[in-house]
Amino acid sequence: MANPSALAYHLRELAIALDPQSPLHAMPDVRGADRAVLDIGCGIGQTLAACGTVPGRRLVGLDVDRECLDYGARRFAHIDFVVGRAERLPFQDGAFDLAVSRVALPYSDLGRSLDEIARVLVPNGRVWLTLHPFATTWLHFVQSLRGGDFRDVVFRGYVMANGLLFHCLGRQLRFPFNQRCESFQTVGGMRRGLRKAGFTDIHIQRGRHFLCTARKRAGD
Repeated sequence: MANPSALAYHLRELAIALDPQSPLHAMPDVRGADRAVLDIGCGIGQTLAACGTVPGRRLVGLDVDRECLDYGARRFAHIDFVVGRAERLPFQDGAFDLAVSRVALPYSDLGRSLDEIARVLVPNGRVWLTLHPFATTWLHFVQSLRGGDFRDVVFRGYVMANGLLFHCLGRQLRFPFNQRCESFQTVGGMRRGLRKAGFTDIHIQRGRHFLCTARKRAGD
């Protein structure tokens, strides 16, 4: 059985994805020519489920949470669910036309994840990402500080330092006590990271959502 709090979160996200009038609504542009779509950090498959079905199109959701994947597989039979991480995608080169990830990459090694996404996309394949701005990390830090959770204060300090490291140098470090990798993202850091991974036509929106879209270079 899926963790109740995780399942509740994903069900809320499903409701938002299905409601174009919601102020939190943000969905990838899935085009008619997209024959294979990958969602990294898919949860129960809520984003893919909201994209609808097209004959011949393959929808694949990847996540580390087996219980949420099991729930999604029971509910959305038209989606293929796979256990895995963004840093090591278990797919062949050029397997997908579109890769999406909704606030999952902030919990990964961004450089490795972007390289892997580029690898599994076809030439001219597209990526759609929502990310964590600094304000999100700062809010978590302040909440931990006010709550007296000093272990989490230390971890949130690491997250801020890791985000700065990626912004400045394009690399990250894992937290030494649990080997997790987490960071906030910046416009400049993401532009440089996407270019390094082989992407072009990079567009970044900062508003209610920190949204990045890009296209894999045709020659890569």
